[in-house]
Amino acid sequence: MDPPLPLAGQTALVTGAAQGLGYAAAARLAAEGARVALLDRDGERLGAAADALGAQGLTVLPHTVDLTDEEGVRAAVAAVLSAEGRIDVLVNNVGIYPHRPFEELTYAEWRHVFAVNLDSVFLCTHAVYPAMRERGYGRIVNVSSSTFFIGYPGLAAYIASKGGIIGFTRALASEAGPHGITVNAVTPGLIATEGVLGGEEAGLFDEIVPQQALPRRGEPDDIAECIAYLASPAAGFITGQTINVDGGHRFH
Repeated sequence: MDPPLPLAGQTALVTGAAQGLGYAAAARLAAEGARVALLDRDGERLGAAADALGAQGLTVLPHTVDLTDEEGVRAAVAAVLSAEGRIDVLVNNVGIYPHRPFEELTYAEWRHVFAVNLDSVFLCTHAVYPAMRERGYGRIVNVSSSTFFIGYPGLAAYIASKGGIIGFTRALASEAGPHGITVNAVTPGLIATEGVLGGEEAGLFDEIVPQQALPRRGEPDDIAECIAYLASPAAGFITGQTINVDGGHRFH
């Protein structure tokens, strides 16, 4: 008899799940036995993602929602809790990374990046936290970025927002720990997602891969594996940490 899957009977919620790292994380968590709620604002892509995962025999529950809208987020979380009765895992993944020279960066653009990348982390976590606290169990995994450790020109808003995620992770871990909830962050390096391969970052692989200790291109599944471990019962003594997954491009 096969051993039970690590997340059997659990419900996970993944933001920005229509593609890229979110899709990979959702697929991995579902393969580990979780029922996975997929949250994304792009309903068409979300539907396609849910169909693709469902075709693999995985249980997913798509919810189209603007993750910067407090009422929308709370309604989506309430719907998941009503249907499933629990949320054991939250993966805060959604993010945008527009390139803009600092002198051209407007305050409106700055606020938009923070709304998507950082405010969504607060909104989703704040919505699921009471249910996790009541059950005395939870795994929260926040996707930050290895650019926080490096700094790149043209990404001031993005890197500042991703640094905020690391600060939020550490502060909440201290508060959530007594309630059986772990809070950790993952900082992906340059990863071959659809967005990266279709943008100006694609050319960076030739520069960065030779600098890595593991000289190959990072794939979404590399990040999904780390997320799945931090989301599992096995990671119950790890909290407040930032795990850098970049093939050894930088050591921290």
